[in-house]
Amino acid sequence: IPSMGKEESKALFISMDTSVDHRIQEAEIFSDITMAILRNRMSQTVGHPLEGSYNCLPRPPFRSDPKQLKAIEILKVVFDEVVIAHAKPIPTVVQPPKPREEPAAGGGMFASMFGGARKTKKPAAQKPKASELPPPKPNAPKGAYLYGGCGCGKTVLLDLFFRSLPEGFTARRLHWHEFIRDAFRSMQGQPPGENIFAAMADMLAKQFRVLLLDELLITHISEAILVKNLFRHMWARGMTIITTSNYRPEELYAKGFNRDQFVDFIPDLTGQCPVIDLGGETDYRKVDLSENSEIFWHPINPDTTASFNQTFENMVGKDVTKDFQLPIPMEKRHISVPAYGTDTRGAKVARFTFNDLCVKNMGRADYSVIAENYHTLFIEGVPKFKPDLGAEFRRFISLTDILYGKKVALHLQSEVHTEQLF
Repeated sequence: IPSMGKEESKALFISMDTSVDHRIQEAEIFSDITMAILRNRMSQTVGHPLEGSYNCLPRPPFRSDPKQLKAIEILKVVFDEVVIAHAKPIPTVVQPPKPREEPAAGGGMFASMFGGARKTKKPAAQKPKASELPPPKPNAPKGAYLYGGCGCGKTVLLDLFFRSLPEGFTARRLHWHEFIRDAFRSMQGQPPGENIFAAMADMLAKQFRVLLLDELLITHISEAILVKNLFRHMWARGMTIITTSNYRPEELYAKGFNRDQFVDFIPDLTGQCPVIDLGGETDYRKVDLSENSEIFWHPINPDTTASFNQTFENMVGKDVTKDFQLPIPMEKRHISVPAYGTDTRGAKVARFTFNDLCVKNMGRADYSVIAENYHTLFIEGVPKFKPDLGAEFRRFISLTDILYGKKVALHLQSEVHTEQLF
């Protein structure tokens, strides 16, 4: 195939591995998707790994988009710069000098002269005001902030960048929920008395030089403080961050508690991660999705339940494991999986009810484990969300975000059409 290198071959492998079992089976080699990719790719000559990987996307379902092509041109520059920087040692942190401490306002000699006639209680001595240590200076190639609504191709471009990196390049690709989960766990293991964010960044810099972070979304002040401080220390250690988000940088943590502690970080974020606007009218996830496709069922009634059950059975057959206890790594608890089986490709397919996943007190760590263990999920009994279902709504959003980020195929039975759930 013209000018196909190792990085592009890796991207082709991932596109072919539809069962996500890290092996290419005979059915996948000769699938319609693989043949379509090869026909498209053989007609083109490309000059950059990102271009090649983009052309290795199966079409359909993917379609070329002008904004995506423009973003590829910007990301090619980022790609080349991080590859050059990766060959160099981790840079030394440049810490600006600490500002001089300002003495507390006091009366001094003149106050005693002009106010000495009044005999008042002597005020307690005040300590000088402690000034905060300024953040370290960025010392890394600039990354990117891929902004846009659902289905515009942000995650696809993030994954293409990750797949296209040369062999031996140290990079980490995480969904936002995984990043926050792992970061808070890491904070608990740091020794007291140290700059916890500097210590974490030191550890991470030894593991990878590029972080690819999908779906940046800040919902709590603790997350805002962590992102602000950890990102600054990562940049100071030569680490590049490429992230995606449904929100512009200035919209992050909008109206959040104590947001003023985060606002000063936004210029730093846009400076190190320039915004690439992918926003548009088209949600490519919905293109070519037939109303009659066996993916979404509504309303909840005996007919849709029977069709839902039959589709699950057609996919996994009669060999179904019930009430399986799925362990959660690093935690002494399990997730109860009502039923799961394997499809013809050997990929795991699990089945849950809405109550199993969103009424019970489950969180991002649980959803990440499910997404990492199952290729396809069937969820039945999703209601139309009302104001009194606030907790369930938040869990459902977290669940679907993680499933989408992990490319888990979702089959859903709901009370109303998916566009009317919220």
